[in-house]
Amino acid sequence: MAAPPPAAPLSLEQLLDAVDHLSPAQRREFERRLAERRAKKGHEEPDEATLIRAARARQPAATERRLKRLIARSEHGTLTRKELVEYQTLAQEVQQIDASRAEALTELARRRGQSVRGVMAEIGFEDGSDGA
Repeated sequence: MAAPPPAAPLSLEQLLDAVDHLSPAQRREFERRLAERRAKKGHEEPDEATLIRAARARQPAATERRLKRLIARSEHGTLTRKELVEYQTLAQEVQQIDASRAEALTELARRRGQSVRGVMAEIGFEDGSDGA
């Protein structure tokens, strides 16, 4: 079976348009991964302020409320197909943010020679584990 032809590279405008259409969580993940690539190429590490912002990142309050409503509907077995897709998308976005937050906290703890809990207390970390 022949391999499909390689995709044509996107223009700068196409890339920027695609970034403009990302959800907030996807955009944060894109920015995090872009920073990782830059760091690997230039061997730069994110500064402490960048890590603290990443550790404190959260979904907008409206998104968190929507996810809580979808969780409740899911638990009652009343999600529509459209809501199920939305629920899965939002849950995946939250997982991506949580993973980025954990990475940032771990790096801050390593740099400071502290426990993750110690760093969390110092930076005023909110874990968002109130059911969402």
